[in-house]
Amino acid sequence: MAANEDRIRQRAYQIWEQEGRPHGNDLKHWMQAFQEIAESADAASAKASRTKKAAAPKSAGAAKPKAASSKASKSKPAAGAQSAPTTTPPPKASKPTRGVTTH
Repeated sequence: MAANEDRIRQRAYQIWEQEGRPHGNDLKHWMQAFQEIAESADAASAKASRTKKAAAPKSAGAAKPKAASSKASKSKPAAGAQSAPTTTPPPKASKPTRGVTTH
């Protein structure tokens, strides 16, 4: 996870520099970098998956029986669907106890 965060940080910095180092767009740059890194990771894992399937040796006599629900379990997400975020949000701040003043 730290490696991905470093990649995102570096890419966000590159985007910031390419746009002329504007002030106040850090979140926009971070999100753009996050999306680019996530898409490249998805593409790499899909390519690796296809490579493994193509390289898997098939035995001549042993054929796998097909499961009746194989198509139902391998449904594709709807077009335009977004994946869930990979990080968990920070915990919500608890309310201060009564009688305690904060300055």
